[in-house]
Amino acid sequence: MKLMFFETRDKIELKVTGMTCGHCEAKVEQALRQRPGIKKVSASHSREKVTIETDKSGLVDLLEVKEIIEALGYQVLK
Repeated sequence: MKLMFFETRDKIELKVTGMTCGHCEAKVEQALRQRPGIKKVSASHSREKVTIETDKSGLVDLLEVKEIIEALGYQVLK
C-alpha cells in the first residue's frame, strides 16, 4: 500500500538540488506540469527551487511529485 501525502496550499516550494542548467529546469517542469492538481510549475537551478501552483482543487500528491523529480536524477530536500 502506497502512503500518500496531499498538499492543499495554492503555492508549494521545494528545495531541489542537482539541476545545473535550463534543460534540467525544463525536464522537471515538463514532467510535473501534467500531474493532477498542478496548474503551473517553475524550476530554477540557480536558486535550487521548484515552485508549484495548484489548480482550484488544490490537491497535489507531494510524494508522487518527489518521486518524479528524483526519478529524473535530482534530489528533493524539502
